[in-house]
Amino acid sequence: MKLAVLQAEVRRGDVVSNLSTVKRLITDSKEEINLLTLPELFVTGYNLRDGLNDVAETIPGNGPALSGLCDLAAFHNMYIAAGMVEKSSGTLYNCAVLVGPEGYIGHYRKQYLPNFGPFEEKTYFGEGEEIQVFETEIGKIGIQVCYDLFFPRQSTALARGGAEVILNLAASPTTSRPLFHRVLPARAIETTCFWAFANNVGVQGSLSFAGESTIYDPRGKEIATIPKFEEGIAVADISLDDISTFRDLRPVLRDGALREETL
Repeated sequence: MKLAVLQAEVRRGDVVSNLSTVKRLITDSKEEINLLTLPELFVTGYNLRDGLNDVAETIPGNGPALSGLCDLAAFHNMYIAAGMVEKSSGTLYNCAVLVGPEGYIGHYRKQYLPNFGPFEEKTYFGEGEEIQVFETEIGKIGIQVCYDLFFPRQSTALARGGAEVILNLAASPTTSRPLFHRVLPARAIETTCFWAFANNVGVQGSLSFAGESTIYDPRGKEIATIPKFEEGIAVADISLDDISTFRDLRPVLRDGALREETL
């Protein structure tokens, strides 16, 4: 599988422009890509506050963000995970959608909403409740959003639910990005999954994002990355068949489950 992460400047509230950026970078990369991961709320913009209502869509639906992503996935014959705003029963959700060549597959609502320092997510979003692992023709894909990473039970639940690749869509500003550098390799080792971390880059309001989007193998080794403050796509050629070997050599998931059964 050709697993990729993308980072680029976002125009807040401009869905058409942000989708055009994705199209341009895919075309410029000239890389074969099977699964592309975009950052948190990339399609709509992260730091929108009261403007979130203007870009929110029903999912599934035929709004411009989701329709545009489906068109890109169909045209380029790839799967795309992307962050956008969902509106459901009067509540907004910070969510990640997964689309493929045949259209919409599913979506995940962010569960852990930060409300400290520069973050105000609980002011605007409802909390998600379901862990999501999506079965596709290219593999079993688990999805989480940014701060979810710091709660290890969620990552472990994705792996135990069958995930072979876990995608973390992030809007981690320069102040917190070093923490992700430390935690991501550990999560890869704990879950014995391939991980793709796609982070925003550039300035959105008062927040500055450095990007440094990265792909890790199941032993926490960095296998592809995009330099900080640059736009672009990084691609890693991975084999999901290798996961069983990684898990035989370091059976963290198995031993953790056995230990819990005895407690």
